Amino acid sequence: MRYFVEIVRHGSISAAAKTLHMSQPPLSATLASLENELGVRLLERTGRGVVATEAGQLLMERGEQIVRESDQLTAELKKHGVGVLGSLRLVAYMPYVQTLLPRMLTAYRQVAPSVDIQILDLRPEEALAGLERGTVDVALITTSNRDLSAHLNRAAVSMQPLTEIDLVAVLPPRGTWPQAMTWADLARHPVFAPPISSRFPGLGNLVLSELAQHSEVRPDIRTVNQHQAVWAQVSAGMGVAVSVRAPTSITAGCPVTIRPLAEGQRTLTMELVWPKQRQLPESVSRFLTVARNLHDLRTDPEQG
Repeated sequence: MRYFVEIVRHGSISAAAKTLHMSQPPLSATLASLENELGVRLLERTGRGVVATEAGQLLMERGEQIVRESDQLTAELKKHGVGVLGSLRLVAYMPYVQTLLPRMLTAYRQVAPSVDIQILDLRPEEALAGLERGTVDVALITTSNRDLSAHLNRAAVSMQPLTEIDLVAVLPPRGTWPQAMTWADLARHPVFAPPISSRFPGLGNLVLSELAQHSEVRPDIRTVNQHQAVWAQVSAGMGVAVSVRAPTSITAGCPVTIRPLAEGQRTLTMELVWPKQRQLPESVSRFLTVARNLHDLRTDPEQG
């Protein structure tokens, strides 16, 4: 089709052959083959070259559209091939990536501005299930035990640590609190914590483990699914919590007292997680490259 369009545009088989970077005989043979296949004459030879017949004019109208669409499709496919088009389904649990994610997306948009990005706010088990089903491309998940998380999920996903996230004690705004909180101090109050995870040990697992190790009394652990609900209940004096230091955009309207932890594990590891058993689209591979190369990831959440 492209050959025919170029011949009509130039009004000459020899001129079209030069544009197409080929010799004239193969181009003439291709034209003859096309006319034989369609059973109709497409060009009339004149003393000055060739002109389209009525059938040729109809083919030219459709042919130019086909060539344009083919060129557009080729260009888009090439962009997919280098990761500047396509989609990215990214799991990012907001309380833990509130300051990290904007920097990561800004860097990614600079190299892939046309990729359609979908942010999914899922728990670790949901994220892992999505990675296995193919409904999630990549996830940012925090873990309190990187070695165990990698071992439990070694057949399904690949992991790479990105940064350490500091943990703090979150306390009611009223009351006298030590300058640094021990786990025994925390165990004297109801402790709000996220659910434990059997596949990707996280903050809930850490709280349960540290309280069991350092407290002489049986702790009153209250499971809360929503991060914002933890801050609201602590602010109301209903208990205490261990959490990341959340940005003021999350804690607005929920005054609390923040203290460092005096003992035990004081950080979570942010992991970059992607599926191991399937070919990754270039848009996803490019995001992984950007995330791995983004340095100095530890940030002050109060600036978020």
